[in-house]
Amino acid sequence: MGKGFASICNDILGSDLRTLFQQSCADLGVKIDLRAVVNDSVATLLSHMHTDRRCKIGVIVGTGVNASVKVPISCIDEEKLSRCNPRALERYAECILNTELSMFGAGILPRTRWDDELDAMNEKPGFQPFEMMVSGRYIAELARYIVRDTVLKFRPSSAVPTGLDKEYGLDASTMSLVERELDVHFARQQLLARHPCKESRMSLTVEEMKFIRAAFCAVSSRAAAVAAAGILALAVAVLPPSTPGDEDEIVVAVTGSVIEKYSGFRVRVQEFLNLLGRRRGKKLVLAVTEDSSIWGSAVAAACN
Repeated sequence: MGKGFASICNDILGSDLRTLFQQSCADLGVKIDLRAVVNDSVATLLSHMHTDRRCKIGVIVGTGVNASVKVPISCIDEEKLSRCNPRALERYAECILNTELSMFGAGILPRTRWDDELDAMNEKPGFQPFEMMVSGRYIAELARYIVRDTVLKFRPSSAVPTGLDKEYGLDASTMSLVERELDVHFARQQLLARHPCKESRMSLTVEEMKFIRAAFCAVSSRAAAVAAAGILALAVAVLPPSTPGDEDEIVVAVTGSVIEKYSGFRVRVQEFLNLLGRRRGKKLVLAVTEDSSIWGSAVAAACN
């Protein structure tokens, strides 16, 4: 929807996904029987709650952001329930709800001028305020804006690291490498290995590199704080109150390139969860769930 797939979406709008998948495979000579089409955040929760009943929330923080929660069916709007098979509603007391968390936060999350600029450049301004502060796709672009307007604007074009003057020219993986290096000289080497200056003699100074690393850390730390706030909001506002006999801990299944691989990101999210959770009487624990799209889909197919 918001990442350049509009033309593809228009081509398949109104079609049944099961039919499309099975026909595409048949065209390749592969016969499949598709039993479940599962949203990524739902798959994340399914894959972990299958082995840990304390798991009630699933979260993805990667190129994009999303979350799902396990809730009683009674929480679902009557209009949505009317579309379901009545027999299924009689059999089950709970369901997994895809929250589309990326779309929340408008008018709530404090923004900088760089947030406003990035939002204005998006295909659908205002569409995903939460995701634009948290996901790997957008935090790298925010960091690039900051570096562009503070460090690079004072350098001649030949002294600007390659790619940092281009839209989406910086990757979150590069930010992670720079943050991970405690020695500023090694951090500079990591950045310039990926983004060399056209004139090597115009390399970044130590002070410039210190500022760049600080900017990266500020953007990623804010992202971790916002992610934690979103997870806690789901636990407080969406999950039903705990009842006697429930586990004290709420396990949050997490997956995605940022929360799994970005240096120190998951630790920071957990620290913010600990801080915010104490104030709300909630204890939330992150649990990394690898290959959740595969395992979650398998669990859904087995249940079906």
